[in-house]
This record gives sequence, C-alpha cells and structure tokens, in this order.
Amino acid sequence: MRRALIIWAALLAVPVWGARPLTLDEAQQLALQNSRALKLARLKVDEAGHKQAGARSDYFPKLLGTANYLYFTQRLGTTLTAGDLGLGMLPPPFPSIPIPINLVKQNMFFGGATLAQPITQLYKVQQGVKVASTEREIALAQSAGREDEIHYAVEQLYYGLLIVQRQRTAAEAKVGAAEELYKDAQNAVDTGNALKVASIGRHAALLEARQALLATRDLASDYSEALNFLIGVAAKTELSLTEPDRPSFNLASADEAVRAALEHSPQVMEARETVEKARAARRAALADYIPEITAMVQYFHQAGVPTLPNDFGAVGGTLTYTLFDFGKRRELVRERATLVVQAEENVKRIEEDVEQGIRKGYRNVQRSLEMVNVAREAVDLRTESERLTRDQVELGLALNSALLEAQAAQAAAASDLLRAEVGWRLAWAELRKQAGLR
Repeated sequence: MRRALIIWAALLAVPVWGARPLTLDEAQQLALQNSRALKLARLKVDEAGHKQAGARSDYFPKLLGTANYLYFTQRLGTTLTAGDLGLGMLPPPFPSIPIPINLVKQNMFFGGATLAQPITQLYKVQQGVKVASTEREIALAQSAGREDEIHYAVEQLYYGLLIVQRQRTAAEAKVGAAEELYKDAQNAVDTGNALKVASIGRHAALLEARQALLATRDLASDYSEALNFLIGVAAKTELSLTEPDRPSFNLASADEAVRAALEHSPQVMEARETVEKARAARRAALADYIPEITAMVQYFHQAGVPTLPNDFGAVGGTLTYTLFDFGKRRELVRERATLVVQAEENVKRIEEDVEQGIRKGYRNVQRSLEMVNVAREAVDLRTESERLTRDQVELGLALNSALLEAQAAQAAAASDLLRAEVGWRLAWAELRKQAGLR
C-alpha cells in the first residue's frame, strides 16, 4: 500500500519553482507559535498559577503595621486629691488639696506592628487553595483542547490543499486530453469522417474541463491563503507540500477509544475539575460556621500617655464568630451544594456526548478505510487501462488522444485515492482530537 502511494504521488507531483517547502509537522508548529487564541489560553494558565501561589500564602502569618497621630482640641486630664493618693488620714499640714494631672498629651502618636497567624481559618484557606488549583487544571485542559483544535485545523487545510493541488494536476491532464480529442474530432469533421455534432460535443467537453481547472485553481488559492494565515506567513506565499507518512491507527476497538477519551479528553478533564472546584467551594462555605481564631504577637510604640512606657509588647489572640446573619451562611452552603450537583450532572452529560462522538468517529475511520481500499482498486484498474491504451497507440490501433484520455483518467483516479486517503487521515485526526490523544 505504501509503495503504491509513493508511486502515484511521484507521478502526480509537480515541482513549483520558488515555492516554500512545508511539512505537516512544521505547519502545526508554526500554527501553535502564531495562534493568538493559544497564547491567551496559556496566559490563562499563568494567571491561574499566580492565583494558586497567592492562595497558598494565606497559610503563613502576616505582619501588619499601624500608625496613628492625633491632636486633641482640649487637654485630657483628671484631678486627684490627697485622699485619692492615700494621704487623706494625715493631719495638717496635709489638707485634701486637689492636684490636676494630664493623663494624655495634646499631641499623641500611637503605632505598632502585629504578627498574626490564622489557626482555625487554615481549613478555609485549604479550600481556597484547592479552588485555585482546580482553576489552573481547568486552564490547562482548555489550553490542551485549543492545541488539539489547532492541530486538527492545520491538518484539514494542509490535506485540503494537498488534494486540490493533485486535483489541479488531474484537471490539467484532462484539459490536455480534451484538447487532443477536440482536434481529432475537428479533423474528422473536416475530412468528412464525422458529423459536426461530434466536434461540438468534444468542444463542450473541452470547455467543461477548462472550467473544472479554473475551479480547482480558485479552490487551491483559497486553501493556500487560509493555511498561510493560520501558520503566520504572508498570504500570497506559495507552498510546496509534502505528503506526510501514514499515521498508525492504534485503537483496537470503539470501547478502547471511549476509555482513552474518558481518561485524556480535555473536555472531560475540564468538567471533572469543575466538580472538584465546586466541592471545594462548598467546603469553604461550610467553614464560615467555624469561629476565626488568630494568634498574635504585637509591638507598640506610643508618645502621648505619660503613664505608659513608650515601647511595649503583647502576646495573645482574637476570636471572631458571627452569631446571627439572617441565614446568609445557610443559603450560601445551599447555593454551593447546588453548584456541585450541576457540575456532576454536566460531567455525566459531557461523558455521554464524548462517548457518542467517539463511537461515531470510530465508525467513520473504519468506513474511510474501506473507501481507501475501493479507491486503490480503481487506481489499479485505471493504471492497467492506461498501459493497454499505450500498447494500442504503439501498435497504431488507437489515437494519441485516447492515451491522453487514459492518462487523465488515471490521474483522476489517483486524485480520488488521495482524497479517500486524506478522508481516512482526517477521520483518524478527529478521533484523536476527541479522545485527547497526541
């Protein structure tokens, strides 16, 4: 089979001077490098990674600094008597004399630093990290899916252009054969060996062949421009394509293809990570019922209260708990639980859709392979017909136009074989894309 493909590909290959050589692998790599959609998807992965790193930082203590400067419009003080000072029982000359004392200066500075370590909040932090982690996995799955789409899009355009180039070669051969047949018919009419209608019929066939050639040229231009745009080269760049090696089909059954898809499909992976994200969000909502306990180490500096030292420290903690919130936490938990159910149902739906698509794709691969076998038999028949016609021309039993017509038919059959082969390759590529296989 491989030898036959090489033979007819060599016969149909037409060198294009000045054209840029391009293989399928090179085209796919260029498309991956120049795809803005893929760049955005990869930036989403980076964004999710930074978000995950930021969420992890909540595990560790935070150092907070505060500074306050106050100017009071009045002096803040109090009045003490001898009795307040413990001297009220002394005889004169120690009467109960009031003594004014400034407790706070009119200009006051108070600042400090607090090192706070969350304790009970760590469970909620853990769920936040889990949410960020699943978001990154979702971004990775979306990026992988985008890469698969680009690979498949390049294959479609590459093979499409390859087919059209071969069809153009076949159409040119048909035009050449139609011109020879028209000349023969015209000569037969001129010599009185055929009626005018024969010449008209051959002329119409020539016009149809030229029309088909123009159509294939336009289609080749469309495919070439689309492929150039996808791989990031100038739109008018002329490409010289090389037929890729035949890929290996390594799935023994549709069930095996389904198992591979459920394990590797980016769409399935994204849906499953969404379930994990929803579950982590529900656990985070439940964590709102846990009192928030924070351990603290503090340092203070003050300038304004004469009765206090300027620098001092403290060790302790805080406990915060919302006693009543009119059911807000309860409804949040219910909301997150509903999201979990939705995500789980979405996974089942996607898995069913993927399985259905995989089984259909597997049938398309098998059917395309049968069409390749039929097209190969047609090429063999056309090749044999060309050989017999060539022998007849050499023996003088047939005109040269008949040989050209046989050669054009053989070229068309070879083009049909390539189209069938490409159909099989594209069916296999689509199946790989659906299954997430590289």
